[in-house]
Amino acid sequence: MTTLLRIDSSLRMNDSYSRLMGDYFEERWKTKHADGKIITRDVTLQPTPHLTQETVNGFFDETLHSEQLELSDLLIEELHASDEILINCPMYNYGIPSSLKAYFDLVVRTKKTFAYDATGIRGLLLDKKASIISVMGILQPATQEKNPLETQITRILNQLGVIEIGYFPMDGMIDPEEASLKMEQQRNHINQYFNHQEYAAHTTSH
Repeated sequence: MTTLLRIDSSLRMNDSYSRLMGDYFEERWKTKHADGKIITRDVTLQPTPHLTQETVNGFFDETLHSEQLELSDLLIEELHASDEILINCPMYNYGIPSSLKAYFDLVVRTKKTFAYDATGIRGLLLDKKASIISVMGILQPATQEKNPLETQITRILNQLGVIEIGYFPMDGMIDPEEASLKMEQQRNHINQYFNHQEYAAHTTSH
């Protein structure tokens, strides 16, 4: 059974561009995987607590236990159980939502999602692909291949061993006409992604 882990981080429950496009992606995914399983992790509805010193100590000392460590274990189990990861992310104050950063702080964990060896950091989430739906009110400079959200999330995913990543960016969304255009473009982009033979990870310049 193929499993998709969907992660939402928008503060908006209604009229959220990232959630709406995430819904579209999920529907196309379910069409492709009729018997598949979807794990939903909403870091707004299910807030992830910010990292504490006690929790960091527990990352390196297996004799320590806390509710936050138990949550970290659960989130990591969801990642390992998934074949694909969908991250829906709006920009807040030029970065990813603090709730999503808190999520990553609990899953970027030595011996659980990455390890060190003679060559350096080695990710432990292998044979997985990810997709990033990112939303920005401002326009993305044409000279930059990835927007700031994609850059940050990509670096984290790469450290965890996820290197096959599809990008579905929507910028300039503060303008209703631009927003409508970008929504249509990314729906078409998602269709192309799933229609691609073997639908391997689909990366594009923006």
